[in-house]
This record gives sequence, C-alpha cells and structure tokens, in this order.
Amino acid sequence: MKKYFIVLAVFSATVCNAQTVLWDGEDESITSRNEFGGWWDRGNPSVVENPEKDGINPSNKCLKFTMTGNDFGQKHLACPFRDWMTPDLQGGRRVSLMIRKAQNENVMIELSDPTNGVDNYWEKTAAWYGAEGKWQKVVLDFSTNTNLNDFPGVLAITAQTGDVSAPQEVWVDNLVIEEPAKVNGTKLADLADNSLSGEVKVTGSLMRGDCQNTNGDWFRVDYDDFALLLAKLSANVTVLDVTEVTLKDPYWDLIQEKCPGIIIRLENATGIQQMEGKKPGSDIFSLSGQRMVRPTTGIHVAKGKKFVIK
Repeated sequence: MKKYFIVLAVFSATVCNAQTVLWDGEDESITSRNEFGGWWDRGNPSVVENPEKDGINPSNKCLKFTMTGNDFGQKHLACPFRDWMTPDLQGGRRVSLMIRKAQNENVMIELSDPTNGVDNYWEKTAAWYGAEGKWQKVVLDFSTNTNLNDFPGVLAITAQTGDVSAPQEVWVDNLVIEEPAKVNGTKLADLADNSLSGEVKVTGSLMRGDCQNTNGDWFRVDYDDFALLLAKLSANVTVLDVTEVTLKDPYWDLIQEKCPGIIIRLENATGIQQMEGKKPGSDIFSLSGQRMVRPTTGIHVAKGKKFVIK
C-alpha cells in the first residue's frame, strides 16, 4: 500500500509572516501612525473591543462603523495610505480582511491613487460575505485589474454592494496584503513546470477561491494556487513544507497522486478556513491497496468493505 503523510495541527486565523499588515486594530487608532493619516470620517468609524473573540478572529480590538444608506459615502470606509505609509504589493495582487456584519452581500475593495497626478487608477474587486453576522475572512484577488501598480495610495472598503435597508453596524479587522507563494524567494508563478524536486519549502500564501472584477461590467475571477503548485512540482518531490504558509481552502489529493509517498508538513500553517470535510485524498483503495484519488470502474475497498463501481 502506498503511504501518504500529512502532518496536521489546529489552524488559527492570526496574521503571520506571509502577510503585510495594512491596518490592525490592536495597536492602531483612527488617525493611525501619525496625526494626519488614518480612516476618513465616513460612517463614524471607531476602534472598539472585538464583539466576538471566540470565532475565527480572536483579536482584542477592531474597527466599527455604521452604514446608513445607499449613497457612496454611506456604506464604505476609506483610508489614504499615501498620507502615512507606502504599502508595497511586491507583485502580489491579493488583499484580505476580516469583516462582520448582519447581512450577506458582496464586499468591495477599491485600490486607487486619484490625487498623485501620475498613475491615476481606480481598481475594484468584490467578494462574497456569507457568514450571517459572524466574522469571515474575505479575500479579494486583483490579478485581472491590469492598471493596478504596486503602490496604491487610497483604499476604500464598501461593506455592501447591494442596498442597505436600514442602518447597519459593520466590524472590520486585520486588513493585509497576502504575499504571493514563493520557493527560495522566487515566486511560484515564475518557476518552470516540473522543476521542483526533493524537499520543497513554500512561503507566502496558497489560496483557492473566486471573486468579481467590478471595473465596468462584473466578471468572475477564479484563482487556484494549488493547481499552480501542482504544475511546478515534479514526481520526485519527497517533502512539501508549508508550515509558514497562509492557506485558504487547501486540497492535497492531486499533489499526493503526482508525488507518491510525499510528506506534507502543515503543523504551523495559518488557515483562513478550517479543513473540515477536506481529507488527504479519498478513503477508497484498489484491491492492491493503492489510494484512489479518482476511483475508476472496478472492485474497490472502502472502510474495510469491497464495492463495485460500474
């Protein structure tokens, strides 16, 4: 029987070294970092105690504001980073945040710098919030926003792209830039297919999901770093170390199929979403004891019993 090993531990939702923090309520204020820069006064923002620390966001403090209507300035937050910091996306194109609100709806982020007079742009991406009043980490992928450069000056968070039927409180926390996945300092996307072998250590973030590019007509953007990683690994990889990676919706079965006997190390990885319901490959085996990632027709074994797929 082929053996696959995954070293697991409990995932947290804390920020790790795979992220660049833009704003964190733990040590920030509304005027954040200097007296001139910080959140604009829209929706009466304030730093408050986290109202729900027992879920995926155990932070002590967060930002709270109130949506009061459907006009542009009534349901979003804005922060001019150009006034107090120069965030560097370093070629990455994903921003994430924790958000908590009553109504399920798309959350939109705009990255722009409309006042520098040189590289004016407004790049917008939306992602679905569906946690029904609980904290959810929302990831927004800007890979199809082609005008975006690495140094956005203003960030705006529209907490709801649909109608606001009544004043609604919104909590925001842990606004970060997700670092692209890298191996030995080289971005995964820049490596040749099947070029990795032996023991491979990945840093940065590995994520899977979808969002919407909202510049003009909306269109869906799917992203899957695990498929990209699969293409870069050769069959000779023995260890995949992702202990310093931020994970979102991970899956490993295709990697295990391509790299027989691989050991996947996860023990300190940071998880945006728990791995409930996600297993290392299937629990179906052939009569020879081989784990079946995609069971075919024939006689197989599951939970110690034979069954037939016709």
